[in-house]
Amino acid sequence: MKVNNVSLAVIAVASKLSSSVANSTPLLLSVDGVTLSLDDAQVQYHKNQNHNGANEVAVSGNGLSAEMVGNLWRAFPLPEEGIEVDENTVLEFKFDLEEEADYQMICLDEDTMAKSARCFVLASRTGEPFNEKYYYPPQYATPENSSVDFKIPIGRFYTGNMKYFAFVQENDLDTSKGLSTISNIRMFSEEPNNLVLTQNGEEILIPDVQTYLYLNKAAGDKDSKQTFMYIADDGKSIQLGGNSWKALEFPSPIVISPKTVLEFDFNLIESSNGEAICFEEDRQITNDQKRCFFLHSTATSNFDVLLGAENASEGETKHYTIPIGLYYTGSFQYLAFISFSSVKSRGKSTFSNLQLYDDDQGPGLKIIVDGEEVSISETEGSYGNNQDSIENVLEISGDGLAAHLEGNQWKSVALPMPIEINAATEVEFDFFLGERVDHHGICFDDNLVENDAKHCFVTANTDNWSQHNLSPKTSTGETRHYKIPIGTYFTGPMNFIAFVQDNDSGDQSEGVSTYSNIVFSERPELNLGITQESVRQGLSVFNQQLRYADNQNQDTASNLIEVSSDGKSATLRGNLYKALEIPGGLTIGDNSVLSFDFLLEEITEIHGICIDENLQHTSDFPRCFPLAGTQDASKEGDLLYRGTEQTYSINEVQKYVIRLSEFFHGEDFKYLAFIQDNDSSDRTTGVSTYSNIEFTEIAQSCLKDENFEFSFDECTIENFVEEVEDLMTATSGCVGNNAWLELLAFFNVNSKPQIEERIGAVCTSGYKKDYVPFDSIAGKHVQFSNEFFDGGTAWNYEHASNVDVNRIEIMNAKYSNKAIGMPDVHNFKQCELGAAMCCYVANRKSNDVDADPEDNSDACYMDFSEAQESSHVRDGYSIYGNGVEGSLNCHGFAWGNDVGYADNAFKGNSLFQVAMYDSLYQNGFSEELPGAPMCGCVEQMPVVTKASCTKVVVDQIVSVKYDAITEFNVNVDIRSIIHRRCDNNDLSSHYEGLLRQGKVTQRAKDHLDTRLVGEGNCPDAIRTFLAGKGFSFS
Repeated sequence: MKVNNVSLAVIAVASKLSSSVANSTPLLLSVDGVTLSLDDAQVQYHKNQNHNGANEVAVSGNGLSAEMVGNLWRAFPLPEEGIEVDENTVLEFKFDLEEEADYQMICLDEDTMAKSARCFVLASRTGEPFNEKYYYPPQYATPENSSVDFKIPIGRFYTGNMKYFAFVQENDLDTSKGLSTISNIRMFSEEPNNLVLTQNGEEILIPDVQTYLYLNKAAGDKDSKQTFMYIADDGKSIQLGGNSWKALEFPSPIVISPKTVLEFDFNLIESSNGEAICFEEDRQITNDQKRCFFLHSTATSNFDVLLGAENASEGETKHYTIPIGLYYTGSFQYLAFISFSSVKSRGKSTFSNLQLYDDDQGPGLKIIVDGEEVSISETEGSYGNNQDSIENVLEISGDGLAAHLEGNQWKSVALPMPIEINAATEVEFDFFLGERVDHHGICFDDNLVENDAKHCFVTANTDNWSQHNLSPKTSTGETRHYKIPIGTYFTGPMNFIAFVQDNDSGDQSEGVSTYSNIVFSERPELNLGITQESVRQGLSVFNQQLRYADNQNQDTASNLIEVSSDGKSATLRGNLYKALEIPGGLTIGDNSVLSFDFLLEEITEIHGICIDENLQHTSDFPRCFPLAGTQDASKEGDLLYRGTEQTYSINEVQKYVIRLSEFFHGEDFKYLAFIQDNDSSDRTTGVSTYSNIEFTEIAQSCLKDENFEFSFDECTIENFVEEVEDLMTATSGCVGNNAWLELLAFFNVNSKPQIEERIGAVCTSGYKKDYVPFDSIAGKHVQFSNEFFDGGTAWNYEHASNVDVNRIEIMNAKYSNKAIGMPDVHNFKQCELGAAMCCYVANRKSNDVDADPEDNSDACYMDFSEAQESSHVRDGYSIYGNGVEGSLNCHGFAWGNDVGYADNAFKGNSLFQVAMYDSLYQNGFSEELPGAPMCGCVEQMPVVTKASCTKVVVDQIVSVKYDAITEFNVNVDIRSIIHRRCDNNDLSSHYEGLLRQGKVTQRAKDHLDTRLVGEGNCPDAIRTFLAGKGFSFS
C-alpha cells in the first residue's frame, strides 16, 4: 500500500466543500507508519443520506479520533493522488459505541457515490443494511456502551486507488440519536495470518485464503460474500461474524484415521441459526457425505447435512473433544467453518486451539478365537443403515474384555483378519442389560450392511427386529451367558463384530448394556474307534450337526450335542434328533459290532442311537436302538428293541455291545444319529451321554482255543470281565483288551445282555453242583412250601407245643456251609428289586393262644392284585394305617443284581434264616395279614413302614477253569456262611448301602421306598394309592 506522489510529511489538503464549515483540527491517519493529516474539509457521502442540518464528524483536539453524533454520512478527501489499496492492506482502529443508531460504518472509497461495496459495518440496530453492499467484520455487532478494536484486511475485499475516507452513522427514525467514536486509525500492509492447527504434536500453518463452500452443487449459494473470518495474530483462533460458509485450504491434504480425535475451544459470542466446523475433500457439502460438526442450532431441520455435537449456549466457551475418525476417515483438503444466519449480519463465534491427534491410549477389544487371544486395535465405526448415533461412543474396558454401550448405538469393530465361520463354529459371551430400549443385539458380519442378511442375535428387546432371537432374553439388571452355534445360522468369512443398542425414541441417550468375554471356538470333533482286520484306528467326525428325522419334524434346532474336548463323549440335553456324517460311511457285515458306554442322568421319553443311510427316520427300515425312556415304544416300527437292553439306572454307566448284522447289512451307512425324544411342554429336560463309541469288525475269539483259569471271592460279571481283560493282555493272539468284544465272539452271541447271561450261567454252575433244594429242609412236598410262605400249614396254625419244628435246627447245622436254592414257589418268582421279607401277625410259641409278635412296623395297605396267587382274587385291597392291624413284625433281606454276588448266590440261605430259623423256630412268629403272603418278594408284600434286616457274609473262593474241550468248570470253596443283623437293623437302610456299592439301581431303591415308606408316612402312601383308584383319602 502507498500514498501516490506524496512525500512522507504532513500534507495539507485543500478541497471544496459542498456543505460544511471547515474544522480547524485535521484528522490524523497513520499510513504504513507515516501520519497523514486530513484537513477537516468534509464532504457529503452518498447523496441524499444527510438530512438538513446534519452534523459533521467532530475531530478531537489531538486529531486521533472522529466522533459521530446523530445521523451523518461524511467523507474526508484523501490526497489528490489517493491511497493505493493492495491485497495486503489492513485497516485498524478503535470503535466506541455510546448510543445506538441504525448502524455505523467506516468506508474507503474511490468517490462519494457509494455505489460499490466499500464500507464495513461496525454496529447495527436494525440488523440488515440494504442491498448487501456492505462488509461485516467478525467483530461486528458492537454492543452499546462498549469499545471494540477492529482490524480489517480491506485488501481482501477490494483493491485500487481510494480517494475518500468516510464515516457513516445512519439513523432515520431520530436523526439526533446516535453517538460513536472511531480513533487511532492505522493503515498498513501485512501478510495474512496463518491459522495454526496442531496434528499429532506438529503445527500445520493454514494460509488465510478464504473460499466459499458449496452446498447442493451451487457455488457459494449459502455464503454471504460481505462476511469474512478473522485469524488472530498468534494464529491460534479464528473468528466468524454474520452468515458465513467459508473454507481454508491445507498446504497439503491431512489424513483422518479411525483413531483421529478433533479437539478445540468454541466461544459462541452471539448466536446465529447454527455454527459448525468441517473437514472437506472438495468444498462440496452433500447429504450423503456428512463432514460438518454442528455445535449450536436454533433451526436443526435446515442442517440435514451436519453431524450432531453437543450444543453450546450463547456467551459460553465450550471445549469439544470429537472422535472424528468414528464419523469419517480419509484424505481432506479443506478446513471449513459455518455460521448460518437468516439475518445475514447476525452471529459471532470464535474457534481456537484446534488440534488433531490419534488416540492410541484406549484399549482395543480382546476376543478369544480357538483358544488364542485376538486384539482388535482398530477404532469402531458405524454399522447398519444410518442407524448409529455417532456421538455415542463404544467404551472398551481397561482389560479389553468388555464393550459397554450407552444410548443409541450401532457400532462395529473390524477384525485384524477374517474369522472363517464353518458349520461347527460357536460363539459365546456374557451380556449385561442395564437399561432396556428398542432392541439389543450382537452381529457377526462380512460387511456393514445390517439388513442384507440375518447376521445379528437379539439379546433383549421391546419391539420386533427381524433377526435371530436368543432365548431366554435378558432382563434389566441381569447378566446372562449365551452360547450360539453360529455355524448353524450362516457360514463364511466374518470381518466385523457389531454391537446394536437401538433407540429410536426422542431421548437417544437412553439404553445401557455390556457385552463381555467373547469367545469363538469350534465344536470338538467326535472321535470314533474303527477296528478292521484287527487294526484299530481313530476316525474324527466333523461336528456339523444335521437334523435327523426331519421328515417327522422332531428335532429342536437350538439343542445341540455337546462333544467333550477329547472327542470321546457326546452329551445330549433336551429334545433333539441330531446326526453326524461319518467320513467315507460304514459297511456293515456279519461281524460288525457297535459298542459304547451310556450314562443316563435325566430320563425322558426315548433315548436312542442310530446308524442310517440317510436322515429319514422311518418304520420301513428301522435303524435306531432305544436304550432308555419313559415311553412304551416297544411297538413302534421305527425302533429296534430285539436284543437291546433298556437302561433304568440314573447316573450309572451302562456298557452296550451290539452285533449290527443281526439287524441290518449293507454299504454306505453315512450317519451316526442320536435321539433324545421329549414331546413335553418343557423340551429342555432329558440328559444322557454316549462315550467310547466303537465300530469293530470282530475276528474269531482269541481265547476260544486257549486254556486258562482264574479265581475270585465273587464270580460277578465285573470280576469275570476284568479277568478276561488281563488274559487278553497276556495272550499274544489278542488285539487290545476289549473284553466285551472278545466275549461276543467267544460266546458267539449278539449283545451285552447275552454275554451277561452266559457269564451268569458259568458262575452259578459252581453252586448248582451242590445246591440244597429248599423243599428238602422241611422234608415235605413242594405244596408245603407254597402254603407255608402264604401263612398256611400246621407250622403256622398250630401252637408250638402241638407241632415240632426242631427239624429246622437240624437243617441249619447240616447245611451251614452249603448253598440253599430258592423255593420254586409263586412268592419268589419275580423279585425284580432283589429284596424279600416276611410280615407276621401271630406268635405260636407264646403261652397265650392269641399272642402277638413283637411289633416293629405298621401296615399301610395291601393291594391284592400284586399277589393274586396268595390272595386268590384278581383285584382288591385292604386299607390299614395308624396301626389298626395290631402287632405286626416284618423282617427282610436283600441281594445284589448280579447272580455272582454272594448275597445273590446265597439268597436261599437268607430266606431259610429269616423265615424259618429266626422268625419261626427261634421267635415263633407266624401267619400273615389277610389277603397277603406271609413271605415273598417285597413287591408282592403289604406296603409297610419298615422291616428289620438280616444280611449274609460269605467266605468263599470261586475258581473258574476253561479248556477248549470241556469248556468251563467252576468250583466254589465255601468256608463259612454267617448271617448277621444289617446296620441299623433296617432293610431300607441296608438297601441304601447296596445302592452305594453299585449292587442295585437308584430306580430300584426308589421303588423300594414305595413299599417301605418310613415311620408316619402311611397316610401319604394310602392317599397316593387311592388316588390311582379314583378315590381321595383324608
